[in-house]
Amino acid sequence: MSEEKKTLYQILSELNIPCCYSHFADKDAPKAPPYIVYIGQGQDTFSADNTWYHRDNKYQIEYYFTTKNEDLEANIEQHLLDNGFLYEKSEDVYIEDEGIFVIYYTV
Repeated sequence: MSEEKKTLYQILSELNIPCCYSHFADKDAPKAPPYIVYIGQGQDTFSADNTWYHRDNKYQIEYYFTTKNEDLEANIEQHLLDNGFLYEKSEDVYIEDEGIFVIYYTV
């Protein structure tokens, strides 16, 4: 019997920092970073002869923080790799209006 594939939400939740899809509801919003928000970015597909041979959903993962924590970043990245996600990582982006940083991971 094969093991059921985990969802991206389940995988990100294992990091033990708040996470959600798209945005937090006001009542569920964390009081302070760090936290993760992710959102769908379309799908990579390969088809031929009227058949889909390959379909992979793409996501953008947004890691928000106020204090740089390279150990936590490394943990996020290793956890993605351990769960079969190759990623591209952005630079640290400062959001002045919010007073926080974000790193974008594309998987």
